[in-house]
Amino acid sequence: MSVFMPVYNQETLISESIESVIDQTFTDWELIIGDDCSDDDTFAVALKYQKRFPNKIRLFRNDVNLGITGNCNEVLKRCTGTYVAYTAGDDLFMPDKLEKQVALMNSRPDCVLSFHDVEVFDSETKSTIRYWNTGKEGSKPVVGRAVDVAKALVLQGTGFMSALSVMVRRAAIPISGYDNRVPMASDWLMWIDICANSQGTVEFIADTLARYRKHSQSITYVTKEDVTDNMVTLGLVEARYFWLREMARCRRGREYYRQGVQLILENEPKAGRAQIWVGAKTYIWSWKSLGWWLFSWLKQVIPRS
Repeated sequence: MSVFMPVYNQETLISESIESVIDQTFTDWELIIGDDCSDDDTFAVALKYQKRFPNKIRLFRNDVNLGITGNCNEVLKRCTGTYVAYTAGDDLFMPDKLEKQVALMNSRPDCVLSFHDVEVFDSETKSTIRYWNTGKEGSKPVVGRAVDVAKALVLQGTGFMSALSVMVRRAAIPISGYDNRVPMASDWLMWIDICANSQGTVEFIADTLARYRKHSQSITYVTKEDVTDNMVTLGLVEARYFWLREMARCRRGREYYRQGVQLILENEPKAGRAQIWVGAKTYIWSWKSLGWWLFSWLKQVIPRS
């Protein structure tokens, strides 16, 4: 099986990530590391491990910086295993992650994708922030028929499925790979494509089998204000899957609503009100939308402090 690891400027963190793969109880793996022209010593650190484990670690460096999606495609096309497990140069596998996921997928030939709970921790303090699927802030996993999970992915996004936890059958991955029209958060569309085109199932392992590191350079922080990828993804879903159009339209309405609330909270009541109105026209008007729409007028007349 293949472990997929795109990296960029992670010289201080990548050693721990690589070692968490080396320390797996399951030993039949290959680690594919793609460095996207890091301007620090990420490649040099990874090269030391590649020289120690030349038959297990395959390392390459792009000639030019391709960005997140471009680099992911370069890593993906070098994966040769029956299964692909996803990680990055700053995250950590628990020692029995691969063993448990491979065992599950071997025992269920119709399973095209599996995922598990993940601990989110603070990089500086090492303290636990939350768990992805359990606890007060966790999201209930969605499992069952892959086509039903595709619907949930469109409506809910990837909130119930951490990319770090995902293992897929390589045969189920689209031949075209990640869509370059989604330059950063392209994994959402990838999971939708895999599930929407499968007659199989999606399974969940309740164990916490990986740790997601939260720090200032995490992709979560880098992309949280950029909604372009989300809107492009929804447009592509509508174009590809007629039966997912209603879910995509609902999600787009929710996205406009979310943007509107954020603008209102940032003291841009007029712009926020306009976004909420667009969201209501896109899908549905709710009492929450009405409440925020009225609150925006209040924010507009009350002088800013």
